[in-house]
Order: sequence, then C-alpha cells, then structure tokens
Amino acid sequence: MRRKTVLICLDGLDPDYLETARTPVLDAVARAGFFTVGRGVLPSVTNVNNASILTGTFPETHGIASNYWYDPATGLGRFIETADYLRAPTALERAARAGLRTALLVTKEKLLHFLGRGAMIAFSAERPPAEAVQAVGAPASIYSAEIDYWQLRALRWVLRTFDPDLIYCSTTDYVMHKHGPESAEAIRHVETLDALLGELLEAFPEHQVLITTDHGMRDKTIGLDLVALLGERSIPAAFVPPIKDRYVVHHDNMGGAGYLYLAPERVAEALALLRETDGIEAVYLREEAVERFRLPADRIGDLFVLATPETVFVEPGSTGSTRAAVRLRSHGGAYETRVPIWGYRAEASPEQFRWNLDIVRLLDLPDAEEPRTATLM
Repeated sequence: MRRKTVLICLDGLDPDYLETARTPVLDAVARAGFFTVGRGVLPSVTNVNNASILTGTFPETHGIASNYWYDPATGLGRFIETADYLRAPTALERAARAGLRTALLVTKEKLLHFLGRGAMIAFSAERPPAEAVQAVGAPASIYSAEIDYWQLRALRWVLRTFDPDLIYCSTTDYVMHKHGPESAEAIRHVETLDALLGELLEAFPEHQVLITTDHGMRDKTIGLDLVALLGERSIPAAFVPPIKDRYVVHHDNMGGAGYLYLAPERVAEALALLRETDGIEAVYLREEAVERFRLPADRIGDLFVLATPETVFVEPGSTGSTRAAVRLRSHGGAYETRVPIWGYRAEASPEQFRWNLDIVRLLDLPDAEEPRTATLM
C-alpha cells in the first residue's frame, strides 16, 4: 500500500438514498476522486458481502454464502459469527503479514469475531471497550440511528490514537430497514453520515478513503413460505434464509433469497413448481448457482431461489399461510445488489470498480485473487 487507507462499508445505503438527501461531502468526494454504482454479490446480505469486500474475493473463495450455517445431515444450524467459516485471508490479515498496523471497527457484534483476524485493534459499537467509551462517550442502542454516528466518531478516535495503516469500518442498516429514501428520518440520517464523513476527511488529509456498501434495500409487501408451498404437493423441504441472524428487529429473518434442501428424487418436481409460482423471480439448481453466482457448492442448498422485487421468503410457519401480506424493508435478493462506490485520494478510476469487493483489490496487498466475473441473473 502506498498510503494509509480507510475502508468504510455504509451498511444498506441503497443508491436511492443519495437521490433524496443532501450529501455535499460525498458529492465533493465524487468530484475530487471518483464515484460509480457497482454491484454487491448474491445473496445480498451482510456476512456474504462484508466477507467479499474485506477479502476481495467471491463466495466461492471465501466460503460465506449466508449469515447462517446449516448442516443438512443433522438439520442443525448456527449463526456465522466467527472467522472459522472464512476460507480466504482478509485484507487485514494480508496487511498484518506485510508488517502494517491494522484495525477493525464494526457496529454489529456478530461481525467482530467473524472479520477480526489480522486486526491489531478491533471492537464493536455494540460492546465497545471502556477506553473508547471514555474517549467518544457511550453508544446508543444497536437499534438506533445514533449508533452509526458514534461509530464514525470512534473511527476518528482510533485513527488519531493508534494510527493504523489500514482500517475497516462497517456501520449498521437499521435506519434503512425502517425508513425509505423519501422519509425525513432517512434523509436526516444520510445527511448526518455525510457530515461526519466530512469531519473524517478533514481530520486526515493524507489518507486514502474508499467507501462502499454491502447491499441495497427495498419495500416488501408479500411473504412467501416456500416450505408450506412445497408441502401442498407433499414435497418435504428444509429452508434456510441467508439473511437469518440475531438482529430480527431489522428484518425478521425475511429476505429475497433462500436455499432449499430436498430429497434428491424430489428436486426436479420442486424446481418445476417453484418456477411457476408468483413471487419467485428465478430458481437455480446447486450447480447452476455455483457457476452463475460464484457460490461455494458445499454451503448452499439443492435449490437457490430468488424473489421478485416486492417479495420476501419467510421462515416456515411464521405467517400461518403459504402467502401473506407483510410490511417491511429488506434485502437478500437480486434487486438489492446495486451499491455506491467512492474513492478519495485514490489513484484509480471508476471503471476499475464493478463490484464492492474491488476496493480491496486496489490496495495491492499480497495473496490477492485475480477476478473472474460472476453473473447477477
């Protein structure tokens, strides 16, 4: 790396939010550096994309295809919250091997141990160390807008106090789950983030700053229970929503993508039924999904299902019917993959950035993977 670098993931910042809020700092970054709208990887959920961004690789390489790991042999699963699931080194690990100072700041505690390998300083805003609280104050609840503001102030404190060569900072998407781009709450939130980013850039005029997000966000009005749907044809199935994590206040584990595990002799029948179902955009056999979206074959179901823009897949039995009305903002599917990408004081052009994960490839760290294109739909 030629200069000290700050990597920022503004969780859930769909490009639509930039159309309604005033963002003079990010606009200035775009003029002085670069701006483009690229893509996040599928499924468009937090763990998959944070792993992609920080490793600079696709899921087939880093191994993360969900927020949740499921074992079809036992029917048991667990949240992906440790680095044991990662199969590729992060940029922080590669930088540390090169003798650079590294740091990780995340809002959600679940990302701390998942992404923290190689970080010399690491903490979450959800459970910050006493030293950070003394310096920045106590953070608000994880279910608030204010916790992101604390996070960006803590980022300045870490840069000033520990002077890392490379730092990764990820916020949370609570506001985007609760408020659309036209709402006063979302506009105020994005404008506050913009102002805090301005303070950061002013305080550290020599740092390279690269900003992106993990996924977008959309309004959802239809909840589809895939297990109940298949059950009407006596096709037993297990369903895993890639969005599934502990932060159910955000999304109630309803997202626009899902993995289905089936008996081998029922896969073709299930595939045909699902492809005829309203609310389903596309269905892929495991082998097709692996090739098309660069997913790890051993960590996805027999079928990979994507929803239409207004639809989410619900956990089995949660709505009491095959199809139900819902009202939430969520992500996970193909319609939440548009992501903004900014670079400031970076020797790069927007043409170099097709994916959010490309920001790490700019750093010229050892052990980086050569890119191969994935397909969205």
